[in-house]
Amino acid sequence: MKAMMLGVGAVGSVTAEILANSQEFDQVILADLNLERARRAEKKISNDKVKVKKVDASDVDGMAKAFKGVDIILNGVIPRFNLKIMDACLKAKANYADMAWDIAIDKTPAGGVIKETPAQVHMKKDGAFKKAGLTGMMGLGCDPGLSNVFARLGADKLDRVKEILVRDGDNGYVEGYEFAPLWSPETLIEEVLMPATYYGNGAYRKLPAFSGKEKFPFPDPVGGLNVYNVDHEEQETLPTFIGQVLGKGCDYCDFKIALGDEYVDAIKMLGKLGLDSPNKIDVKGAKVAPRDVVAAVLPDPSTLGDKAKGACAIGSITKGVKDGKEAGYFIYTELDHEKTYKKYGHSATGYSVGAPLAVCAMLFAQGKITQKGVFPPEMLDPEPIVKMLPKVGMNCVQKKL
Repeated sequence: MKAMMLGVGAVGSVTAEILANSQEFDQVILADLNLERARRAEKKISNDKVKVKKVDASDVDGMAKAFKGVDIILNGVIPRFNLKIMDACLKAKANYADMAWDIAIDKTPAGGVIKETPAQVHMKKDGAFKKAGLTGMMGLGCDPGLSNVFARLGADKLDRVKEILVRDGDNGYVEGYEFAPLWSPETLIEEVLMPATYYGNGAYRKLPAFSGKEKFPFPDPVGGLNVYNVDHEEQETLPTFIGQVLGKGCDYCDFKIALGDEYVDAIKMLGKLGLDSPNKIDVKGAKVAPRDVVAAVLPDPSTLGDKAKGACAIGSITKGVKDGKEAGYFIYTELDHEKTYKKYGHSATGYSVGAPLAVCAMLFAQGKITQKGVFPPEMLDPEPIVKMLPKVGMNCVQKKL
C-alpha cells in the first residue's frame, strides 16, 4: 500500500518514519511545500521506501494530480487547508486521515450558542466520501485522536455517560528558549486565543478564552498543572457520537490544556497587538500575515526534540452510571520528552500526535478499519488501537475513579 504524508513537520515526520519502517506500506511519500524540510525528514528516516514530492496544500487540482495512485493521504498541514485536501482526495479517489480539523471557521462569540460546529461542516463531505467508497478519518492524533478513543473506551464501560472531560498536560520546556512551542505555533496561537467551545444544556456553547482556570492533578511525572478551557476538536463530536449515535448520553463535555504563566502572558500580548491575525497586510510592499511572521521567528518544532525536557500526559475522564451506581474512568497516555527523543529521535509532543495517526493508517492497511465516509475517532473500535499503541512505544493507562 502507498501512503502520502502531507506536511512533514514535527508531527508528520513521526508518522512517516513509523510507516516507512512498517510492513504495511511499500512506499511513503513525504509531501511538503518546503522541500528542504521534506528532505531533512527523508535523510533522518533513511529508508528506500521514502520519496519526496513538492505539494501545495492550497492548490486542489495540483494536489489531486499528486494524490493519483496513492491509497491514503495523511494530512499533517495547518487545519485551514483540510477542506481543500479532502476535495483533492475525492478527485483523486484517495482515502484520507488528518490529526485535527479547522475549528477556526466558527466565529461564534463568547457567550454564544454555536449553530453549526466546524466538525459538522467537515462532515458534510460524508456523503461524497461514502458515494466514492472512500474512508475519511478526522482528528487521529493524540488530542484529538487518542483522547476521543479513550473517551469511547470509558463510555463502553458505562451504561450511561454524564460528562466527558479531556485534559492535556505538559510540563515540558526547551533549553535555551523562553518561548518555544513543541507543536505548530500557528495552531497554538489560534486555538488558545479563540473563544472555547464546550457542550452543556443540550447545545454547543462558547466561553471566553482562558476561562475555567484550575489546577489539575496529572499523573507523575507531569504532576499538578494549571489548565484552561481552550477551543479544541473533541468537545465538538463526543457529545453527538457517544451521546446520540452510540446512545450513551452526554450532559457535559469540555477540553482544558495546561498553559504556563509565561505562555499565557506571551499569547495574550500577541492577541492585544493583533499579531495573531491570519489576514495578510501590506508591509513595505510585501503581503504578510502577522501570525505567519510570528511563526517564522519562532524555532521550528521539528528541530527541538533534542532540547525538550519534562513529560506530557493526555487523557479523558468519562463519568456516568454503571449498574445504577455512579462510576467513572480516567484513561490516559504519558510520555517523557528526553526518553522519547533518545529512543525515537522526536519530542514527546510531536511523537504522541504522529504515532496514533500511524497506528490508524496501519490498521486501515490491515483491513481492520473499513468504515466509509467521514467520521471522528470515537466511531472507531478502540480495542485494536489501544492494543497496537505499545508497538509504537505508547501506553494506555486505565484508572477507575
